[in-house]
Amino acid sequence: MEILGTTQYVDLKSQKEPWLQLSVINQWDWNTKAISFELIGNTRVSYCLKLNTPKTHDSYHSKIIEKLTDEMKKAIMDKGLILLNGL
Repeated sequence: MEILGTTQYVDLKSQKEPWLQLSVINQWDWNTKAISFELIGNTRVSYCLKLNTPKTHDSYHSKIIEKLTDEMKKAIMDKGLILLNGL
């Protein structure tokens, strides 16, 4: 299973299938639940996982995934991220 990083580009003109992508959670977002994080220096960067579905050649719909499969967990850990307890 491939999970794209938060900065990876997806060309919507050629992307026809949904894809999973990590997304950085803004420090002022008090509603989105983090699933993983990494430490960069003394800064903790929290991530959520989104399922993105293409709508047109220049737009897509995002849905936050809160329940991870074992395969998703492994793919996230393979990226060097730390899963939060309880997932």
